[in-house]
Amino acid sequence: FLDAYHALRRDAYADVLRSLALAARSLPEPRLWELCAKVQRGAQPRAAELCAVRGLFSASPLGLSKLRAPHVKALSRVLFLTPRLPAPLLRHRLRSHVLEIRQLDRALARLGPSELSEEELRAACYLRGLNSTHLSAGECRAWLEQWLGLSCRLQESEVSLLANSLVLLSLNYRRAR
Repeated sequence: FLDAYHALRRDAYADVLRSLALAARSLPEPRLWELCAKVQRGAQPRAAELCAVRGLFSASPLGLSKLRAPHVKALSRVLFLTPRLPAPLLRHRLRSHVLEIRQLDRALARLGPSELSEEELRAACYLRGLNSTHLSAGECRAWLEQWLGLSCRLQESEVSLLANSLVLLSLNYRRAR
């Protein structure tokens, strides 16, 4: 069932990446567009690369309150939230869900991913956008540590980057397709 649900989620990944690349083209800073192109070519970005563009996600056009409706709908589908609501309500629900994940990340960072059972580890990765069903526990742990490294550095105002990272960090991760 997890594979079937992830296939539904994965259908939204291309829409998120397309929306992100479109918004990145309107920015004078080329790093985000280059990062999107890298992901579209099948590469895996590093948390440090995402942190380098974090300031772009606090204001227009990439701040969560400024994202275009199709982008918000695609991100909502990634989190299994219904996209059939008005954009302002979708933004509110998306923000709420991503901030909840951020709080879980902070608690998990204090606990340490090494304290999780294999089942808990896989569930933690799946919640954050990674299809962990075909990965080893070591691969899941490495990915989750990378995710936590990004999530715990971000401010609440950068929640849009965290939402988009559900796709950017998961899309091309090893055999997780």
